[in-house]
Amino acid sequence: SSTWDGVDRPAEYRAWVRAVSAISVLVNPAEVIEWNLDKKHQKGLGDAGVPVIPTSWVEPDEAWDPPPGQFVVKPSISAGGRSTARYVSTDARQAIAHVRSLQEAGQTVMVQAYMESIERAGEVDLVFIDGEFSHAVHKKPALRLGEGIVDRPWERMAWSGVATPDSEQLSVAQESMRIVTEVLGEVPPYGRVDLVGGPDGNPLVLEIELIDPYLSLDMVPEAASRLADSVLRARATGLSAH
Repeated sequence: SSTWDGVDRPAEYRAWVRAVSAISVLVNPAEVIEWNLDKKHQKGLGDAGVPVIPTSWVEPDEAWDPPPGQFVVKPSISAGGRSTARYVSTDARQAIAHVRSLQEAGQTVMVQAYMESIERAGEVDLVFIDGEFSHAVHKKPALRLGEGIVDRPWERMAWSGVATPDSEQLSVAQESMRIVTEVLGEVPPYGRVDLVGGPDGNPLVLEIELIDPYLSLDMVPEAASRLADSVLRARATGLSAH
């Protein structure tokens, strides 16, 4: 098992995480990984005040009708854009088939309004090390209308340079990480908060990545040293606990 096929085999991946954690040190820790694996954690973040993208959660046994306008369908356990597609209401047949296939696989389905600001501004991904903001980068849009599910969608993901988040973006990302730390009872050694602009222009949290995020260390090389120090501290703390 690995971080990349863990979302395809979540029960095995969770078992692997627990087994490794019992005899070694995982960074991020097992509790952080298990919490972050299923995007259902976004419900709790929203309840705690994090401005997340409004989401309809469709369980495997629930009926579903497509919403108006543009929307995105994806499984709650996923990474790298797997089984994710962008639709418009006239694509109802394809969208219903997509949702049904995820339900038949036992997945909870997330349906979110497509934030059209992504087309103009993309995402802003903010990287944190030891709970402190390190750097941010721009990420280009990846989903194309009418394309459906794409094979190996992670290969088209692209970042377009270092970003300087505005005060509102930074505040939302910092509050998100504060709440994550409060919920988990520990500061994740590393993490990434992905933001997009909402209909009113205010930032919304698309995702909080604590398992396998691309941290753009090639764009900000000095952050690699900070990350290495964080990993060493986490290792020392973990070994003393063992």
